[in-house]
Amino acid sequence: MSRELPTGMAAALTAPVVRFVTFLEFDFSGGFLRLWSGRGEKSWNDHTWSGVGELLSISPVDETTEIGAAGLQISLSGLPPGIITLALDNNYRGRACRFWLALCDEEWVVQYSLLSFGGRMDVLTIEEGRETSIVTVRAENRLVDLGRPRSLRYTPAEQERLFPGDTSMRYVARLAEKPLPWGAPPTAAPGSGSSYGGGSTGEVLQ
Repeated sequence: MSRELPTGMAAALTAPVVRFVTFLEFDFSGGFLRLWSGRGEKSWNDHTWSGVGELLSISPVDETTEIGAAGLQISLSGLPPGIITLALDNNYRGRACRFWLALCDEEWVVQYSLLSFGGRMDVLTIEEGRETSIVTVRAENRLVDLGRPRSLRYTPAEQERLFPGDTSMRYVARLAEKPLPWGAPPTAAPGSGSSYGGGSTGEVLQ
């Protein structure tokens, strides 16, 4: 959904010098990879971020007035061999990917930051060239889960899998064919002891 310009960002934009930078965080199974669009290492948000300079490309972050699961594509080139190894040797699919837009002053001190995208990595590709390699990460928005079917069932086996020892679902299958009288009591023979509505039949599921 579209958002209004936050008050903090509006105030930061009034400074005499404003520098736009981006921060990217990838949660690989072997550890976090944190990058920023400047040069050299930078401390921010209690972490150290490695600079990639002009070697970073990010697709536009689409926002509309409707709920949608817009994704993001991030391309990196000229990366050190260690980062390539991290991407190749560790699990990434379904793991977190975050992108911040930040405003810095003329000393490159972050004055305001905005989480522009938070999702999960989906597909990672590496294009090998003669002089450099390009790593492209496609990330999907967490809202994409709304369109995925849920396979949970109201069965004893499913309940046992989710909550070991819980047998509360053992009667569900029998309820599908069980008559459940409701409303006015039916006509009963004198002395039969049958009653509905205010009383109980005395029957217990076993």
